[in-house]
Amino acid sequence: MIEQGRSNIDELGNTLRSLGRVSVRLMMRRTAEGLCLVTGVVEAGEDGAGLKEAKYDYGHVAFVKAVLEGSTVAAWLTGGSGEVDGLEFSLPEPSPNCRWERLASHAYGRYGIRPTVPCAEYSISLGNQTEQLSRGMPLAGEGRPFFPDETAAVASLLLDDHSAPTNRSIPSEEILVRIAHPEAYIGEVRVSSASITVSVRGEDFERVHLQVSSAGDLHEEPVEEPGEVSVPIAGADRADAWVSLVRGNECLDFRTISNQWPTRRDQQGIVYEIDDLNERLDRLRRGGESETVEFKEDFPEGEGIAKAVAAFANGRGGTVIVGIRDDGEVAGISNAPRARDRLDDIVRDKVSRPPKYDFLTGTLDERTVIAMRVEPGDNRPYGLKGSGGIRYYIRRGATNRVAEPEEMQVISLPRQPRGRDETNDY
Repeated sequence: MIEQGRSNIDELGNTLRSLGRVSVRLMMRRTAEGLCLVTGVVEAGEDGAGLKEAKYDYGHVAFVKAVLEGSTVAAWLTGGSGEVDGLEFSLPEPSPNCRWERLASHAYGRYGIRPTVPCAEYSISLGNQTEQLSRGMPLAGEGRPFFPDETAAVASLLLDDHSAPTNRSIPSEEILVRIAHPEAYIGEVRVSSASITVSVRGEDFERVHLQVSSAGDLHEEPVEEPGEVSVPIAGADRADAWVSLVRGNECLDFRTISNQWPTRRDQQGIVYEIDDLNERLDRLRRGGESETVEFKEDFPEGEGIAKAVAAFANGRGGTVIVGIRDDGEVAGISNAPRARDRLDDIVRDKVSRPPKYDFLTGTLDERTVIAMRVEPGDNRPYGLKGSGGIRYYIRRGATNRVAEPEEMQVISLPRQPRGRDETNDY
C-alpha cells in the first residue's frame, strides 16, 4: 500500500464521471421487490480493459459483465438504482462514506485482486442484505457456466479466480471500485548477480525519478520516458532491495525484492536471472578453496566452521560448503535440516556477535550439500569466544588465522559504505 484515506459517494461519483468508460462485474439477487445488487467490482483503466461482456441469469441470482460510461455507475451510487443489459436493480442503501487505499502495481489488494498498474481501491458497503452468499446450492442452466455454489461463481465471474476456492475471502454486500493510476509505474523487474533491471512504463514522466535501495546504498536517476533502466549492483541476487518511482515526496509505485523468499506473493513480476544453484556449487567445487570459499566434510566440533565464518565476516564475505572434502570430492550430508540447525548452533555459540548468513541446499554427484553464505560484516571485528577471551580471525588465501595487532586495527575500523562486496561465489 502507498497511502490510504476516506472519501464519500459524491466525491467518488465526480471521479467516475471524469473517467469515460469503465468495466463492471455485478451479482444481483431476486427478491419480492425485484433485483437487488449483492456485490460488484468496477474497474477503470488497464486492468478492466478487454472485458468480455456477458449476462448469466440463474433465476434467483444473475451476473452481468459490461462496459459502461463512468457517469452511469456514478448515477447508480448516488441514485440508489440502475439498469444494465435489460436488468433493473436497486442498491440497498450504499454507505455515504467509503475508505480507499492507493496500491502499488502487483500489490495484493482486497480479495486477492492484483493490479497490474498502481490504483486507488475504494470499498463501498451495502446495507439491508437479507441473505448471505450460499455455499451449498449449485448454479446451472443451458448456455450458462456451472458453479457448485454462489461463492465459486463470484470468485470466477467477479475476481477471475477459476479454481473454485472454498477458503478465500469473497466480496459480499460491497462494491469495490478500482481506478488505475498509470502515470508512471514499474513493469517487470529482472534480478541478476550483477544488476537490477527495471522496466518503467506509463504516460507522465514529469519530475519522475527511479530509486533502487540495496545493502544500505541508494541509486537514483531521472526517468523521462518509458524503457528499461539497469542499475549495476554487485551481488544483487543476494540482496534485499526496494525499487521505487517517486515524484517529489510522492511515491508513484514501488516493488520489494526479497531474494531469500522469491516465491512470496508480493514477488509477482520479478524475474531472477540466476544460474542453476547446482551448477554454481559445482563451479565452486571445481575452483577449490580460496579467499571466499571453504570446504568442510563434516563439523563434529564446529570450531573450524566458526573460524571461517568469523574470517569471512571480517573480510569480503564468503561461502562454507558442508559435504565436500578438502580435495573437492563430494562426501554429502545425510540430514540437511538437522545440519542447518547444527550450523546455526555453532555460529551462535562460538562466534561473537554473529554476522548475517543464510543457507542453500544443493545436490552434487547425487549427494546433498549445504552452502552457508556469510555476509561481509557491518559490526567488525568478529571472533571466537573461548575461556581466554575472544580470538579474532582473518582470511588469507584459503587459510583462517588469528589477526595480528596491525591487522586488528584494520578490521576494527567501520566498513566503508561502498555497496555489496563481490565475494566471487554467488
